[in-house]
Amino acid sequence: MYPARHFQQHDSKQLQQLVSSYPLATILMPNPQSQLNDVCLVPLLFDSTREIFIGHVAKYNPLSSIDGQSVNLLFSGDDCYLSPSYAHNKTLPSWLYSSVYVTAEVQLITNEDEKAQIMQRLTDHFEQHFTQPDTTKWQLDEVPVQHRQAMYQQLSFIKFIPSQWRGNFKLSQNKPNEIRAAIKQSLMLAGKLSIAELIN
Repeated sequence: MYPARHFQQHDSKQLQQLVSSYPLATILMPNPQSQLNDVCLVPLLFDSTREIFIGHVAKYNPLSSIDGQSVNLLFSGDDCYLSPSYAHNKTLPSWLYSSVYVTAEVQLITNEDEKAQIMQRLTDHFEQHFTQPDTTKWQLDEVPVQHRQAMYQQLSFIKFIPSQWRGNFKLSQNKPNEIRAAIKQSLMLAGKLSIAELIN
């Protein structure tokens, strides 16, 4: 079984938290000319109220031609090397990581109002951190309507409808509690807080 049972993560709250914190998805999609997948990177926003992902890509992106097909979305959280010194030399060298793997159906959006809503939603979400005194939050309405509409013609707006979620959180869950506690403390002292917070 892979990943091993103790590394599988089924908590939907933690899975959704990871895709929210690390929204850049590696998308694996079928390639009719090859046994290998086409791969592209796309930032996606998960809409928890509708349980869908939303995003947009350039018109020439292969995603634009696979409406109704399934793809795999891979979201990778923070990762780091695990030194045996983090666990009082009671482990072998390893690597800690967390990832979420989602199978989803591609649905291209053709409605112009819905395209505008998605662009507004994405902009509001990713611009929300630009609120400090020394930064400026960009507003979509700074672009004239005609220019916006022209830009939208160069893009494909997409909804991804998830059918399966899988989490692979390799965080030394197969180690005794005292070893995990030592690893967590060492990670915190090393400033690797995002990974340390996942270890309990």
